[in-house]
Amino acid sequence: MLQAIWRAVLLVALLAALVVCLKVTSGWWRGELSLADSGNWFWVLLFPVLIVVWWRYFSIFGCAEATCLLPKDKEG
Repeated sequence: MLQAIWRAVLLVALLAALVVCLKVTSGWWRGELSLADSGNWFWVLLFPVLIVVWWRYFSIFGCAEATCLLPKDKEG
């Protein structure tokens, strides 16, 4: 039970950080923001890291639990 609550809290924090990263990265990409201003470089560098963490631990595509893995083929 406690693990499920922590997982939900971490997911909300991850998604909040992803929103900030997406906003800063898109502003930098369009030329509206400078990387030197108030640590924007941190958010731009953190963006792909958070995407990988979300993909690996929270996405249905990166599930490593036994319940969501495909069954092994039986040779014979």
